[in-house]
This record gives sequence, structure tokens and C-alpha cells, in this order.
Amino acid sequence: MFLATFWDWALPISVGLLAGLLIATRKQYDYKRIVVLDPEEFRKNMRRGQLVDLRPAEAFGARRINGARNFPKREVFSQLSKLRTDMPVFVYDDRQGPLVRAVSRKFVRKNFNPVYVLKGGFAAWTFGVKEE
Repeated sequence: MFLATFWDWALPISVGLLAGLLIATRKQYDYKRIVVLDPEEFRKNMRRGQLVDLRPAEAFGARRINGARNFPKREVFSQLSKLRTDMPVFVYDDRQGPLVRAVSRKFVRKNFNPVYVLKGGFAAWTFGVKEE
């Protein structure tokens, strides 16, 4: 009888404490290090960092911003070792979709600082491009 009543109150308390501990020790990331730049600001500053194009390889091969490196779709997650964490990262895709947000957040979690995103994506780019 005593064990039954003991588990009735001890189990919920233990689960609550464990959940609280997990929440309290979870690492917090400063996503304010992700800065969305308009095309003009992006162009002015992109030479000071690493330029990452997230578009498919076919689109990248046809037209791209000069100096960009292509990491199509989520391939960038497996290729993070090819990028330097001590330099800013400039990221763009076709239209600043959800992939850019996911990749930018991943860069912050992997200690890339800062991360710049092209507002409107490649569709908003009105400056010169390299065509093949």
C-alpha cells in the first residue's frame, strides 16, 4: 500500500525535475548573429567573407554571383569542414526560402560568426553575375 502511494507522487515529481533539468541545461544560441542584408549591402561586404550558394547545381552552373561556392540543398551540413569558422558567411538561395533559415541557424550553432543572408535571394540580385 505504501509503495503504491509513494510511486503516485514520486514518479511525477521525478519526471518534472528531469524535464526541468534538461530545459535548464539546454544551450541557448544567439540567432541575432544572423543578419539579413539588402542586395546593395550584401554586395559591398561579401568579399570580406565566404560566399555560399544553396541553389541546385544546375542553377549554380548557369548563373551565379562571382566567387560563390555551391552547396546544393542540405549538402552544406555535411561539408561544413570546407568552411572557415573565423570568417563571416554570406548565404543565398533562389528566394530566401526556409532552407536559408535552417542553414543560417546551423552556422550559428557551429560557431560561424556572423552569418549574412541575401534579402530576397538570388532573384533580388541586380548586379553582375557569372554565366557559363
